[in-house]
Amino acid sequence: MSMYTLAKELFPPTGIERVVRCNFIRPDILNVIVSKSTVLEVYNFTEPAEADQLPRLELVSSYRFNGVITSMGVIRTSSSGQHGLDSILVSFKDAKMSLLEWSFSTHSIVTVSIHYYERDDYKQEFLNNSHPTEIRVDPSRRCAVLAFYGDRLAVLPFRQDEITIGDEDDASKKWPYLPSYVMSLSDIDSKIKNVIDMVFLYDFFEPTLAILYSPQQTWTGRLAVRKDTCSLVVVSLDITHKVNAIIYSIDNLPYDCTKIIAMPKPVGGLLVVSANALIHLDQGSAGMGVAVNGYAPLVTNFPLQAQHHFDIALEGSQHVFLAPDQILFTLRNGDMYVIELQQEGRSLSGFKIEKAGTSMQTSCKCALGAGYYFVGSRYADSMLIKYSTKDQVKRKKKSAPMPMNSMDLDNELYGQAPEPVVDQKADMSKDEIEDAMDAGESKWQFEICDTITNTGPIIAVDIGQRASDDSHADFPPQHELVAATGSGHNGALVVFQRNIRPNVVRSTEALAGSDSLWTVFCRKEIIYEGVSQFESRTGSGTGEGDDNYDKLLIVSRANNTLVLATSGDDLRQLPNSQFFVQGPTIAIGSILEETRIVQVYAGGVRLLNADCKITQAVPIGEHLSVVTASIVDPYILLQLHDGSALLLKGDMATKDVTVLSQSSVLNTLPIKSCCVYADSTNTILTVKDAPTMASLRSSAKLSNASNKQTAAGTKSKKTKKTKKEVTRVMDDIDLDLYGPEADEEEEEQSEDEDVEMEASAGANDIPMGDADMADSQSKAKTAMANPEGHSLQSTHWCLIYRTDGALEIYQLPDFKEVFFFPHFDLLPDVLPDAPAHQDTKPAGHAREISEMVMVNMGARSKKEPYLVVRTYRGNIAVYKTYQHFPTVELDAAGRPIDLADRLAIRFKKVPLDVVARETPDDDDLDDRNNSTTMGDDSKDAVEREIRRQERRRQRKPKNLIPFSDIAGYEGIFVLGASPLWIMSSGRGLPRVHPMICDGKIGCFTQFHNLNCKHGFISLNAQGHMRISQLPSNGIQYDMPWPIRKVPMKKAVRHIRYHPTSQTYIVVTAVPDPFIVKDENNVAVHDGTTPAATTAAAGAVPATTANGTPVSATGSAPPAADAVTDAAAATPPVGSAAAAAAAAVAATKVKSSGPGFRPSSDRQTLELVSPVTWETVDRYQLQEYEIVTSMETVSLESTQDASGRKKFMAVGTSFIKGEDSTMRGTIYIFDIIDVVPEPDNPQTDHKLKLLYSEEVKGAVTAMAALSGYLLTCVGTKVLVRSFEDNETLTGIAFIDVQIYVTSVRVVKNTIMLADAYKSVWFVGFQDEPTKLVMLGKDYNPMEAMNVSYLIENQTLHIVVADSEKNIRLLQYAPFHVQSFSGQKLICRGDYHIGSQIETTLSVPKIVLSGSDEGISHLTICGTLDGSLCMITPIPEKTSKRLALLSSQIVNGIQHPAGLNPRAFRLLQSKDRLNANPVKGILDGDLLFEFVNLPANRQKEMTKQIGSGVDRVMDDLAGIAVAADHF
Repeated sequence: MSMYTLAKELFPPTGIERVVRCNFIRPDILNVIVSKSTVLEVYNFTEPAEADQLPRLELVSSYRFNGVITSMGVIRTSSSGQHGLDSILVSFKDAKMSLLEWSFSTHSIVTVSIHYYERDDYKQEFLNNSHPTEIRVDPSRRCAVLAFYGDRLAVLPFRQDEITIGDEDDASKKWPYLPSYVMSLSDIDSKIKNVIDMVFLYDFFEPTLAILYSPQQTWTGRLAVRKDTCSLVVVSLDITHKVNAIIYSIDNLPYDCTKIIAMPKPVGGLLVVSANALIHLDQGSAGMGVAVNGYAPLVTNFPLQAQHHFDIALEGSQHVFLAPDQILFTLRNGDMYVIELQQEGRSLSGFKIEKAGTSMQTSCKCALGAGYYFVGSRYADSMLIKYSTKDQVKRKKKSAPMPMNSMDLDNELYGQAPEPVVDQKADMSKDEIEDAMDAGESKWQFEICDTITNTGPIIAVDIGQRASDDSHADFPPQHELVAATGSGHNGALVVFQRNIRPNVVRSTEALAGSDSLWTVFCRKEIIYEGVSQFESRTGSGTGEGDDNYDKLLIVSRANNTLVLATSGDDLRQLPNSQFFVQGPTIAIGSILEETRIVQVYAGGVRLLNADCKITQAVPIGEHLSVVTASIVDPYILLQLHDGSALLLKGDMATKDVTVLSQSSVLNTLPIKSCCVYADSTNTILTVKDAPTMASLRSSAKLSNASNKQTAAGTKSKKTKKTKKEVTRVMDDIDLDLYGPEADEEEEEQSEDEDVEMEASAGANDIPMGDADMADSQSKAKTAMANPEGHSLQSTHWCLIYRTDGALEIYQLPDFKEVFFFPHFDLLPDVLPDAPAHQDTKPAGHAREISEMVMVNMGARSKKEPYLVVRTYRGNIAVYKTYQHFPTVELDAAGRPIDLADRLAIRFKKVPLDVVARETPDDDDLDDRNNSTTMGDDSKDAVEREIRRQERRRQRKPKNLIPFSDIAGYEGIFVLGASPLWIMSSGRGLPRVHPMICDGKIGCFTQFHNLNCKHGFISLNAQGHMRISQLPSNGIQYDMPWPIRKVPMKKAVRHIRYHPTSQTYIVVTAVPDPFIVKDENNVAVHDGTTPAATTAAAGAVPATTANGTPVSATGSAPPAADAVTDAAAATPPVGSAAAAAAAAVAATKVKSSGPGFRPSSDRQTLELVSPVTWETVDRYQLQEYEIVTSMETVSLESTQDASGRKKFMAVGTSFIKGEDSTMRGTIYIFDIIDVVPEPDNPQTDHKLKLLYSEEVKGAVTAMAALSGYLLTCVGTKVLVRSFEDNETLTGIAFIDVQIYVTSVRVVKNTIMLADAYKSVWFVGFQDEPTKLVMLGKDYNPMEAMNVSYLIENQTLHIVVADSEKNIRLLQYAPFHVQSFSGQKLICRGDYHIGSQIETTLSVPKIVLSGSDEGISHLTICGTLDGSLCMITPIPEKTSKRLALLSSQIVNGIQHPAGLNPRAFRLLQSKDRLNANPVKGILDGDLLFEFVNLPANRQKEMTKQIGSGVDRVMDDLAGIAVAADHF
């Protein structure tokens, strides 16, 4: 039977691989653009508004590409440059480039051009690119090059005003680039091959490219025969005539050269980086180099200065410019060194090397100017770091204290590690750490400003039961996905939680049958000496230091209203309150600066004071009924049952509300939904108000440009120009954002020529000077602190959505229209203003939207306005506002419309990957179907109309509940059977997180009480009311999933969950010096210094007692003995015995010769409690013993009544080198219950070793098989019986081929993945016991992991290979091509784009009412931090979605113009024996359907013969498939 499958990404990649900086979105804001595998993210670098704050990165937008990003480059084209903006050039595998720019109108990226070089005549013998394609951009932005397919070089020139190539027509001149061309590097010089790196040089009239290559290759073993094989050639590219001239070339460079760095003035030339040396080359000089370790003289004859004492290994290092003559290198082990190129006059005199500290493993770096740089990493969290010299810090300390987190890259990098149970030395205090860092002679000081969380690389993953207490007993059992991530000191456990699980403080059923809940606070009036005053907003002075607690809880029911006091521990009803309690309540709120309580009910409005005494009653009329209300101080907007609205405004002087004059706006077309929004962020501005802020930003930018020009020596001319532009810019709307006027372009281009050259140089990671840095920072802070020049006050706006589908925004209180969009019911991607009211014909989708609300989202520090919309199905759409000035439009008479009072904003839809999981309400369906039955005169139609008119007079339920402070967050809670949290941390886009519940949530309100601070109250359909708090113990809500990262401060290799004890077993590793020993366990080489070589080998830097890296060293070279003694004095991370042994060895053995001794992992089994995530027990493995497999197995045992018991099986290997015979060990552990330690109840479990056996070979994979233990030892697969919990007895075996990487068992069948021989399918027979090979895959494949899919009676084998592919294989003995099952049939293949390291099979969750049977899906963890799933889907769903996939591929524009189908094709470095099978649907592509406008959704589903609701149901079923956690 066939199985239909779908692949979908659950969690996006997080490891940053590339980073660039540019002015991409606005000319006055610096953007940081990072690539994470297939994801491109754009951040704003925001300066702090106050001196005691730190700058941070704010996520603006994120895009998923249909291809892996290999490199990025920044350019300034003729189209984007006229606005002062940059464009980015992005390359993809194998040879593709796309030019991307930012669009003001759509607030997103647009693809300007696509450049494709994967033609057959370019490929020749290549099947794919053996090396990643890298873009190199000329510093003057004249051209970019892309190397691909060996020696091919594509040149893409960019249009310059003075350049014209050939006979260009007018049509071609509108493009910002010129036609690209491809050349062969061998045409420049026949010796050029095996290109290592290339880079453009500074300060040349023509684009000048330096190429590093190796005409003859060698390796370490042949250095006695051939060394210094690298060469460098500098070529001038004449892009006009396509002529290339060699300027100079240098041969006999070290064979281990890795890259070249272009040096700006005053140094100039270029810097060649090799593994052991740095060499500076320039035209007319022989070159000057410095050896950074003792190996350099052994591997090269190039004359080098000697600085061997550092023992630096430069391969894999990343660099960033701190100054034009100072480069910060970060090595593979995280050590940071500053290389200063010293000059005497105009010539280079030498190198000064200084250790600056210890960071983490990095993958990319980028200077941001003004004393900041960004560090991207695929192994740890990426960081924004501020750097300065200690002299600057001391000067600042005289005027202000230093920030507390001044470079400890330890706690920020690695977090707070859980306290172990074993005795260790006390942790150093913060002051001691800073003193230790300042004790060195390094002049550099670093400070972490912001971090971007990384969940990769995911090495192992397992699912365990979430730790809970008695308050969660009525919740369904839930699980959590825990992954072992990171590398070295950045090792951590990441807990993935798809759903928010609240911490329940109290639960009761006393309020069953309630419809709505509100909590309210009101300040009490106090009369003192005849003067009326109100309570302060800061609380009652109880010393708690918190805000005001909620005083009342109002509960609305079908026939009455309850008023409860919340001041004490219990909720008690107020008997004498003057609230309206004879019927349900519509809305509750506080106005007039929290001095009056507003109660809205069907018949009117009541105002009450803090004593619940009525102060004013406002009836609305006998024949009118209020259905919903929006209360925003001082306005009350009432929506009536007839579709009209009523607006009331409070008066602070009289403490009363008055009905504003009835405007025709509220009584024309019926209103579907309306709300009032108070803008406290100063974002919603009219056109006449917006220029003030824009002009200040522009003047700040011009002032910064003036400072740069003054420093460059052109003070007089530039100062005059700046003054001229400052006076002129006050009359412009936004000169820099939206371009100059036609008559000003030529003048600006001529005057700004020098400025653009300065900016282009700065964009290539060359920082500004100190004077420019301080001045630009102060000006940016001043502009951000008060952009308008006066105090910010809230402005109020009324949003109305009418039944014809139009969205209208009015300015209060005069109800003047400022924004109009006619087709809001379509939910398009962008909502522009249409002041002419054209094309207002209803689109026929007006019933789509059932509710809308506009609120601020974010944290206390940063909030932004968002428009949140709920459709009739329960789907959510979120719109973000952005500044945009409307274009000139004409009215019906042809006259220009005055736009001064129109809003200078647009709305941009935020992409969401959430599909509603509930059926539409009956009321909504009846409203939607009403238009189709209006002409029906039957009795049923009349009864439906009567019921509808009755419902219109009833209270309209609200499903979007705003909250202002729950755990510091502000956002929206969405009611329903699958409730949602829409929240933002203020650092980026809002996130949507579902919440675990045991029934439909019908009521919600925030709640702030002494016993539940900043919490909330929810009430489900069963009547359970829960007072809860949002979990905040390290959980990050600004990620796509709520995650918790538990730092371990050491490498984590494996993780498995033990269900009986509900604990995790984790394998951790710390580096240990590798010392060759003889048979008597005596070291063979006596020249090894363990402690020194550990740091030199990149394993562990010198640490303090708590594992904190010591980050400052002396600038003067210490003696070898001093280095040894200092390293020996610092205990390495690990067990106490290992630390003592290393210290003793370090004191006895002296260093001689070069460093870089090898190291091996010293691994430990740790028992971790999921409650506190602390280690409760350890088991130390032997020296050189590495865990290669670990599984929780169910083996036969007499200790349990069921006959089986859960054990932990561990397989290890001894790694001692290729000249040692491989051997391994099999361990069987039990987790036993013990008496916990005092005050630590989590230490109630211990690891107990039951059995261990040494075997001849590495134990590479293990699994449980029908109560037996399956072990893969070398080339044998053995089945063993664990008899009497004492011994393992072999009962069956089978020989396999090379190396088993993974094994999975389903009942009595075994799936084996071989590192070179693909997959074997083996069966197990119990009586008599034997293993039989049923079938295997004969196609060559490097299978890295194996799993399975199950759908009813069908089994598919899931194989992940080394080429980032997923393949589905099936054992089909009745298939004609399977040779009676001997050959496994390929049923599907799919390119993931990320290396899959671990897989996990879990049961599939299906929606209620689905006819799907029992199914299992596979969850995959990748090295870039992402999670994806492969799941079976029903046949009808598959065929429907396959047709929809074709419509999406052809019907929408994909970022960078990439083809989704081409990306998902099987990728292989070898020629395939058969055509790709495909067969797996792209779930990421299909879920783009959710964010399409309603009319596009209807068109696509009509083309495939289906409906939107049917497709949404299919996608909802896929979304919940892996919703176990």
